[in-house]
Amino acid sequence: MTKLQLEIETYNRLLPSLLTQVGKFALIKGDTLVETFDSYGDALKRGYTDFKLEPFLVKQIAPAEQVAYFTRDLRTCPV
Repeated sequence: MTKLQLEIETYNRLLPSLLTQVGKFALIKGDTLVETFDSYGDALKRGYTDFKLEPFLVKQIAPAEQVAYFTRDLRTCPV
C-alpha cells in the first residue's frame, strides 16, 4: 500500500457521512477521522502537532473531486 492510500480510502469510505460538512477540511490519520476544521491551515496545524512528520491527510470535503488541468505544452504568446 502506498503512503496515504489508507487515508484516501478512509476519506472515501466516510464521505457519505461527511457530506453534511461540505467545504470543511477533514483530518485523517490511518483509518480514523481525527476531526473536521473550518480552514485548511487549522487542520494542517493540528496534523503536524499530533503526528509530526508521519503521514496524514487533510482534504476538503466535497461531493465530487475537483479536477485540475495541466499542460506541458507551454509556449510563449506571440506579440
